Order: sequence, then structure tokens, then C-alpha cells
Amino acid sequence: MPVAPQVHKIDQNYFILCSNTLEIKGKLIGELSVAHDITREQTMFMAMVQSSSVASLLVIMIISGAIAFYISRSLRPLRQVSRMTEVISVSDLGKAQLYFQNAPSEVKELAQTCNQMLMRLSESWEKERQFVSNISHELRTPLTIVHGYLQSVLRRRQNLTETQIEGLETAALEAENTIQMLEDLLELARADSGYLHYKMQPCVLNDLVAEIVGMANQHSDRQIVIQAEANPIEVKLDYQYMKQILLNLIDNAVKYSDDGTPITLKLKQQGTQAIMQVCDRGYGIPLQQQSRVFERFYRVDEARNRAGGTGLGLSIVKTLVEGMGGNITVRSKLEEGSVFQVVFPVFS
Repeated sequence: MPVAPQVHKIDQNYFILCSNTLEIKGKLIGELSVAHDITREQTMFMAMVQSSSVASLLVIMIISGAIAFYISRSLRPLRQVSRMTEVISVSDLGKAQLYFQNAPSEVKELAQTCNQMLMRLSESWEKERQFVSNISHELRTPLTIVHGYLQSVLRRRQNLTETQIEGLETAALEAENTIQMLEDLLELARADSGYLHYKMQPCVLNDLVAEIVGMANQHSDRQIVIQAEANPIEVKLDYQYMKQILLNLIDNAVKYSDDGTPITLKLKQQGTQAIMQVCDRGYGIPLQQQSRVFERFYRVDEARNRAGGTGLGLSIVKTLVEGMGGNITVRSKLEEGSVFQVVFPVFS
């Protein structure tokens, strides 16, 4: 049987060896072996293999880099979309547009679809805002007339029965609450439209809070305690809006806490920040609902709100605080109370 060729290395040389048996007329004479020096060919082959390996590795690296660059370039517009959706707000819907000149056609189609969606959302929001503003304005005048008429009738209660007086008082109270809700809606509509104008002026927060708390004490028998640092804290605010903010927060604390428990106002300065906290010992807010308390018409628990409400107070507070360059947060624990914290930059 023939022996397959084999390559042998001897010193630095390569030889190929072939062997086979030699027969003549069926008689085995011996074995024939042939060796050939293939050192030059083997050296060339190894060099070619090595060069091919290096070239293949370089090609793979170049192709991988090109693919990575293409993918990164293709995903860049999507990252821009992601960043924009994180920071976009209702007021930015009409101005937010995506423009991708060098993006793939699929991404351009996506950007165009997103632009159309943003435009439709902007138009829908504008129509809703305009409707709320119009309906609030149109309803406020007739309801004010109705409320005034009910009050006028109640002043002549000597001619009324107890049942009639009770019914008229209920109607007057509901009319007053509805008028207040319409006033809040109009204020939010003005804020959304950018029609709120802040008269910012420097003031000492300690004095301002003490004055507003004095006003609150005239309309409520709830104890309100002020805990403030001795050093005056100077900020730049709109007095009227700050008054509305603080009265709303105090009113909210009164509604959601038991009679006899005090409301505490804490004032302090940390670095360049003036911090005001309104603390109550009320029912608290569940953790999963704390992020929603500033939404419009959102109320945590209707059963615990003895005084009722429209669910717009905290939304107005957030709008006014942010309009004056501050921010507001809430921290609460069930059955222990809530802390609403308002932070403004210190005036310098």
C-alpha cells in the first residue's frame, strides 16, 4: 500500500517523504522511498499563512470599527430623541422639533413622525388650555351673581324656615367653592400662557413668614409655631404670590391633620439656599402617591379631607414657586405627618 507523503523537519530544513513497495511480476523486490527538499516552499507557505492571518485580523478590525462607527452614528439621533423626551414639558411642545440631516432614512422617518406627534399634542394642549380658560371665565360671572343672590336671601332669614336656611347655606357654600375653583383654573391658565407677572423684590423671609402666619391665625384657631434662625434670611420674591403659597400650604396642613395638633414652620439657611418647611402631624401621604400630589385635581384620600377642596391648591403652589426660581418637594410618612419643603436662592 502506498504511504501518504509526510513532511519532516530536519534541523532548519523541510523534506517531503514518499514511500511505496516495489514489485515486479508479483514478486516483492523491496521498498522505494523518495525524499525531496521543500524548505523554500515551506518557508514561503508559512510566510503566506502568517501574512494572511495578520491581514485577516486587520480586515476584521477595520470592518468591526466601521460597523461600530455606523451603529454609533445611526443611534446618535435616537439618543437625542431620548434626551429631548426627558426634558420636554408642556410649554415646549410647540417648539420641540427633531432635525436629522445625516441620519439613516428610517431614523428620519421616525423623527418626522415624532415631530407630527408633538405638533398634534401641542395643538391638543392649546385647545384644552383655551377651553378651560374660556369656560372658567364664562362661568365665574354668573356663579358670582348666584352666590351674591343667595347671600342676600340668607340675610333675610327671619322669613325662612330651618330647612330653607340649611338648603340656601349649602347652595351658597357650594357656589363659593366652585367660584374658588374657577379662580384657581384661571390662574393656572394664565401661568400656562405666560401671563403671570412676578414683582420680584428683596425681602427678609423671617419677617414675611411671621406676617403671613399672623394673617392665618386670624382665620384659624390652629396653633402655628415658627422655628427660625436668629439671623435674617434675605430672598427675592413676589410678596403676593408668596403669601398665596404659604396660606395654601398652611390650609393644606390644617385639612389633613387632626384638630389640636400644631402646624410648624421651620426657616433655615444652608449655603446659598433659603429653606422653608411646613410640617404637620396629620395622616401622611402614601409613598406611591407623593410624586402626584402636585398634579391638578389630584387628591390623596377624599375620605380624610374633611374640608373638601378642588385639588388645585398644591398645583398652584408648585407653579408659583417654580415661577419665582424655587422648587418644592414633599416628604411624608403615614400616621406621622408630612413636610412640604420650599427652597429659594438667597438674595445677595
